[in-house]
Amino acid sequence: MDEDIDIFNPQDLEYAIATRVKGDDDIIIIPKARGSTLDPVALSDGTTTKIGVDATKSLENDEKFERVSLSE
Repeated sequence: MDEDIDIFNPQDLEYAIATRVKGDDDIIIIPKARGSTLDPVALSDGTTTKIGVDATKSLENDEKFERVSLSE
Protein backbone atom coordinates (compact mmCIF):
# COMPACT_ATOMS: atom_id res chain seq x y z
CA MET A 1 0.00 0.00 0.00
CA ASP A 2 1.28 3.47 -0.86
CA GLU A 3 1.61 5.81 2.11
CA ASP A 4 0.45 8.85 0.15
CA ILE A 5 -2.97 7.37 -0.69
CA ASP A 6 -5.80 7.07 1.83
CA ILE A 7 -7.88 4.18 0.46
CA PHE A 8 -10.95 5.55 2.23
CA ASN A 9 -10.68 8.93 0.47
CA PRO A 10 -12.40 8.99 -2.95
CA GLN A 11 -10.18 11.86 -4.19
CA ASP A 12 -7.03 9.92 -3.28
CA LEU A 13 -8.35 6.86 -5.11
CA GLU A 14 -9.19 8.90 -8.18
CA TYR A 15 -5.70 10.43 -8.11
CA ALA A 16 -4.05 6.99 -7.86
CA ILE A 17 -6.12 5.58 -10.73
CA ALA A 18 -5.56 8.63 -12.92
CA THR A 19 -1.79 8.75 -12.40
CA ARG A 20 -0.74 5.12 -11.76
CA VAL A 21 -2.91 2.85 -13.88
CA LYS A 22 -1.90 1.73 -17.36
CA GLY A 23 -4.96 -0.06 -18.69
CA ASP A 24 -3.24 -2.90 -20.52
CA ASP A 25 -0.91 -3.69 -17.59
CA ASP A 26 -2.79 -2.75 -14.42
CA ILE A 27 -6.36 -3.90 -15.05
CA ILE A 28 -7.20 -7.59 -14.88
CA ILE A 29 -10.52 -9.04 -16.06
CA ILE A 30 -11.67 -12.37 -14.64
CA PRO A 31 -14.58 -13.81 -16.63
CA LYS A 32 -16.85 -16.53 -15.27
CA ALA A 33 -15.88 -15.89 -11.64
CA ARG A 34 -18.09 -17.02 -8.80
CA GLY A 35 -20.34 -14.13 -7.81
CA SER A 36 -23.01 -13.38 -5.27
CA THR A 37 -26.40 -15.02 -5.62
CA LEU A 38 -27.83 -11.53 -5.02
CA ASP A 39 -26.13 -10.08 -8.11
CA PRO A 40 -28.89 -9.33 -10.64
CA VAL A 41 -26.51 -9.47 -13.63
CA ALA A 42 -24.92 -12.81 -12.70
CA LEU A 43 -25.63 -15.76 -14.95
CA SER A 44 -28.02 -18.49 -13.81
CA ASP A 45 -25.08 -20.55 -12.49
CA GLY A 46 -24.00 -17.61 -10.27
CA THR A 47 -20.96 -16.60 -12.33
CA THR A 48 -20.10 -13.06 -13.35
CA THR A 49 -17.11 -11.04 -14.52
CA LYS A 50 -14.85 -9.45 -11.92
CA ILE A 51 -12.10 -6.87 -12.34
CA GLY A 52 -9.01 -5.92 -10.38
CA VAL A 53 -7.11 -2.64 -10.62
CA ASP A 54 -3.52 -2.14 -9.49
CA ALA A 55 -3.13 1.58 -8.73
CA THR A 56 0.03 1.28 -6.66
CA LYS A 57 3.32 3.05 -7.40
CA SER A 58 5.83 1.20 -9.55
CA LEU A 59 8.60 -0.33 -7.45
CA GLU A 60 11.13 0.39 -10.18
CA ASN A 61 10.34 4.11 -10.55
CA ASP A 62 9.13 5.02 -7.06
CA GLU A 63 10.53 8.57 -7.23
CA LYS A 64 8.66 9.19 -10.48
CA PHE A 65 5.35 8.85 -8.62
CA GLU A 66 6.04 11.29 -5.79
CA ARG A 67 2.84 13.16 -5.07
CA VAL A 68 3.00 16.93 -5.22
CA SER A 69 1.56 18.71 -2.21
CA LEU A 70 -0.43 21.83 -2.99
CA SER A 71 -0.23 24.55 -0.35
CA GLU A 72 -3.36 26.52 0.44
